[in-house]
Amino acid sequence: MMKYQALELQLNDTKVIPTFIEQQLPELAADQVTVKVAYSDINYKDALTLNARSGVLRNYPQIPGIDAAGTVVASKSTAFKVDQKVLITGFDFGISAPGGYAEFITVPADWLVALPEKLTPQEAMWYGTAGFTAALSVRALLKYDFSLDAPLLITGATGGVGGWATAILHQLGYRNLTAVSRNQAATDYLYQLGATTVITPDELADPRHKPLQKQKFSGVVDAVGGDLLAEILPQVSYSGIVALSGNAGGNKLATTTLPFILRGIRLQGIDSVSYPANKRDAVWQQLATDFKPANRELLQYKTIDFNQLPIILANFLAEKHQGRTLVSI
Repeated sequence: MMKYQALELQLNDTKVIPTFIEQQLPELAADQVTVKVAYSDINYKDALTLNARSGVLRNYPQIPGIDAAGTVVASKSTAFKVDQKVLITGFDFGISAPGGYAEFITVPADWLVALPEKLTPQEAMWYGTAGFTAALSVRALLKYDFSLDAPLLITGATGGVGGWATAILHQLGYRNLTAVSRNQAATDYLYQLGATTVITPDELADPRHKPLQKQKFSGVVDAVGGDLLAEILPQVSYSGIVALSGNAGGNKLATTTLPFILRGIRLQGIDSVSYPANKRDAVWQQLATDFKPANRELLQYKTIDFNQLPIILANFLAEKHQGRTLVSI
């Protein structure tokens, strides 16, 4: 049996310790596929796995990493053949099942997506769960057939979801994009991504907390949630939509029913984890074609080696981030 290296999170009392371990490739069961991983990435959710109290992982030890891309080396599925390029995000990958921080992964075939011809494994992880979530959010807004001049708002714009959403909307021709970020040093970067206005979260706050305010935004991509979302809802235009995908700002929402029953707005949850397997190909094809930003090189990323991952992962939440972090396996 072939042996390979993986990064395992081990629990010592309440402290989570990342440790490289040696694994053996298992015998494939029916409809399973083994993939040699080329790239993974670091998402906010991955970093939370180092906090035992976060609830992201219920059981330790575990191999984290919710995204991976690479090449099929063994298959007991008619859907995938050896040497085929594939990617994986979502489902139980890296949560209750071993994830992408490993040289090889063995997963159910229906968790995999064939890598589109116009994407490399590195580009797929440049997108990762963040880009996939951004694409789902943009697709939710596109159903409303907004004009290209419609005022759209993107929160957490220097993060993965917000950055990709800004770049994708700009690529699609939308020219009234307001990006929200606390990082004032990133203003020029956000303008380059396609934002036409850059504001801080404080500029959205109403000290009077009126339940209905001036209607400013037809559509919103919100990767933050919490108090910021509560400030945004009263400012969404009649029959507008908020596509909510994150809770970095908190799980609780202090709001009223008035924006919903008097302005007919919609708050739509965006879930990339359990998104149906039979619909994923279409989203990734869009990310490889019409959603693929011409200015994507501006959406910054850095690539780290696998052996650097424990230190980078441990410090991830304590540092400011702009763009994406890829892991070369």
